Amino acid sequence: MLKSDSTRRQEQLEHLAQVHALSQAIASAISAIEKNDLRQLETHLAAQETICNRLSTMKWTPSSTVVEAVPGENSDAQLLQEFRQAHMALAQLNRVYAALLKRARRSVELIAALYRGHGEGYDRAPSPLSQRHTWSCEV
Repeated sequence: MLKSDSTRRQEQLEHLAQVHALSQAIASAISAIEKNDLRQLETHLAAQETICNRLSTMKWTPSSTVVEAVPGENSDAQLLQEFRQAHMALAQLNRVYAALLKRARRSVELIAALYRGHGEGYDRAPSPLSQRHTWSCEV
């Protein structure tokens, strides 16, 4: 194996490791949202940003270099399969993450609208309208 081939393979392995790390950071962020843990969410968001910055600056070439490998080498075909699986798993996590964030945003908007519409603030005196309003139940 030539030095350039070994360097290219090392870059591919580093890229694959970063994709796995990004998947893990997204999964952890999803978990933090589910637990309403803002600190953990911020930590995982920062990790995602760092990993994405690393991925954007990496000198990585797509798996076409793997396809050029000698047909008898099983490790290159296995690496190509790992690339596909890692990227498919990352794409699925991104879809789940986007859907979760969309629902969370809607929930926050509903709560904010509820407070805007019904809450006049905790420090203000109640308005005369709210003092005249009574709740009743008919059985």
